[in-house]
Amino acid sequence: MTYPRRPIVSSVGKHINKFNEAEKKNEEELKKNPFSKTYQVPKFDKNAADYARPEPGSKTEARAKKAGVYMTREIVFLCDLISQYADGEPPNQYIKFGPLFYSYSLYSSQLVGMLVRARKYGLVDFEGEMLYQGQDDDKIIRLLKPIEEIRRIVRFSGDPVHCVTIADA
Repeated sequence: MTYPRRPIVSSVGKHINKFNEAEKKNEEELKKNPFSKTYQVPKFDKNAADYARPEPGSKTEARAKKAGVYMTREIVFLCDLISQYADGEPPNQYIKFGPLFYSYSLYSSQLVGMLVRARKYGLVDFEGEMLYQGQDDDKIIRLLKPIEEIRRIVRFSGDPVHCVTIADA
């Protein structure tokens, strides 16, 4: 009686294929590593949808989303602080940069960056491109919308690049 031969090579072949796949994957990763001898400078298409965006599922994307949530929360907090300490009635509330700087510095050191970003989204307005402590203490910062509306419309977009969005009212 003869038994059919089992191919021994199949299990060895599986291991060889698995090893070859790992080798190819490693070679591809080394081509992306600028410290590798096999590094190839990638060609980027500036019109591509994924241009200047982190790879989906990467730690960079997770950090960007976390930063987006933080930025959204900070912008709303800044507008809330302006509303609390401002003179005037909504939507024409205003505060000078000096007192705002003093109040905000108790919470964060990023006031000017948040003001510039809030102005980008049409939430506040002030004269000039940049504000400097001491030099611009008397410049007026205006809150352009009531704080209730700001809380309602400012949202995290989910996009790591354009992290804040203004929702339609």
